[in-house]
Amino acid sequence: MEEKQKENQSKDKKESIKRAKFRKKKSSSSSSIFLDTTMLSPSSKDMIKAVAILLKTQINEDNTMIKTISKESDLYYFSEEKYIEEFPEYFDEKKKANIHKSPTIDEISEFMEALYNCVQFSPECCIICLIYIYRIIAITGLSLKETNWRPLVFTSLMICQKIWDDNSLPNGDFTIIYPFFDKDQLNKLEMKFMEIIQYNLNINTNQYSNFYFNLKDLAKKENINIKPLSIYDLEKIRNQIDQRKEKLSKRSDSHGKRLKIGENSNYVIN
Repeated sequence: MEEKQKENQSKDKKESIKRAKFRKKKSSSSSSIFLDTTMLSPSSKDMIKAVAILLKTQINEDNTMIKTISKESDLYYFSEEKYIEEFPEYFDEKKKANIHKSPTIDEISEFMEALYNCVQFSPECCIICLIYIYRIIAITGLSLKETNWRPLVFTSLMICQKIWDDNSLPNGDFTIIYPFFDKDQLNKLEMKFMEIIQYNLNINTNQYSNFYFNLKDLAKKENINIKPLSIYDLEKIRNQIDQRKEKLSKRSDSHGKRLKIGENSNYVIN
């Protein structure tokens, strides 16, 4: 049974790599949506670096607070401690040490770039990803830590890419990044994320703009150039959001009614 599961995972990974290569080739075309029809077109690398700076700042701030997450909490699904326990064969002492140390900005960037190289998400997904992560923080009081930033970024980007990019990928394509996850496990991770944010995947232009300006300010300090948002850019964002409303509604409905805060949920933090 175990051998069969590993064989299936290997097969899924090979298929994912093929699709990722296809998308990378497609994205170099002048007619590709990745170049021409995104909300705006900042350099993906610069945007990822700016997001990494913000996440690192949040991790540093949260490290001043002493909080632990119960293993029974839904939030524990986003702690790598859970997967060290469940998949010890994937974690030698060096990997465990890396997971428990505070990441650098470059390490956060490299993780997101690996995801980008795999699935070629559009630049705006970086910002929407942050909106969703901060939505979880606001709802639960979760602290961003060394052991949870990767699963949170990973899952948030996985959801963003499905909702906000025209050519979305199945969850199985993301197994390249976390090879010990199969498709069923990724589906469960996505479902937990959706439950915690109460299936609220909607954003508006004010939320998008606020995060964009915060990223721009942080990036400027590191000599990273992110262009200002123009009226034309904001109009493109507004149109993109309007186009996604039906898709967002269908996705929420497919998972059932939205939860009220605290309903059928377990966010125990000590």
